[in-house]
Amino acid sequence: MKTILDSDVFGGYTARDVLIIVGVTLVLLILLRILMLVFKKEESSKYFQFADCLSCGWRGRVSTLAGRCPKCNQPLGEQKARRMK
Repeated sequence: MKTILDSDVFGGYTARDVLIIVGVTLVLLILLRILMLVFKKEESSKYFQFADCLSCGWRGRVSTLAGRCPKCNQPLGEQKARRMK
């Protein structure tokens, strides 16, 4: 007695073959997505910039609109805020 999985779907492929191919494809897509998340490069933000304070040694991210160190409130030198275009 033939089961549903042994019935021909198209060309000589059975429903079981199609399910195996679909399952393997889904697993490969999931693995690819995981690898993309692991090796994802951090995008540079247009709203933040990295800055070093020459006065107190603070390092970190500040807003592109901020021209002062958040720790000591000294100007960040050449890394002052740029006017938004």
